[in-house]
Amino acid sequence: MKNLLILFLMLTFGGKLISQEHLNIPTKFPTDYGTFTFPLGSKITIELKEKGDKYEYRVLNIEPYKEYYSLSKEKNILSKNIKENTIEIFFMGAYYNDGKEDKNWKSLLLLKSNAAVPLHYKADIKYYFKDEFENTSISGVFPHAKTEEIWGHKIDFITLYDFKKLR
Repeated sequence: MKNLLILFLMLTFGGKLISQEHLNIPTKFPTDYGTFTFPLGSKITIELKEKGDKYEYRVLNIEPYKEYYSLSKEKNILSKNIKENTIEIFFMGAYYNDGKEDKNWKSLLLLKSNAAVPLHYKADIKYYFKDEFENTSISGVFPHAKTEEIWGHKIDFITLYDFKKLR
């Protein structure tokens, strides 16, 4: 019975480790230019490089961000001065009404761009209750402005890609 339990645990947790191996979560910085996936609870800085009508990005750093963000009592957690052609990103848990009820808990993507032009990008998210990523709508990022994307469920990971000038 003990061996059966150990085998079950190995298969359960081994499957999770294998599936996360395929995510392109950066660990060394700066990265090469590419497409990356970020876990919930991250403060990320990416640097953009124009390539025709698109922009490539590389990750300059990722720091864990374990605080939850109050959407009712907003505070400015974004840096005052960020490097030119970069975007500062916070991907974290958030809540309304002091988080008193389950429905008050959300996932938040908070961005501040220091690019010279407005940008559109694509994002795929993985909800905690699903195994697959799915595409989600976004509102874009604008020079020197804060942008918020809010989802009503916990998201484990987000992949950002296909940055383009907003037309």
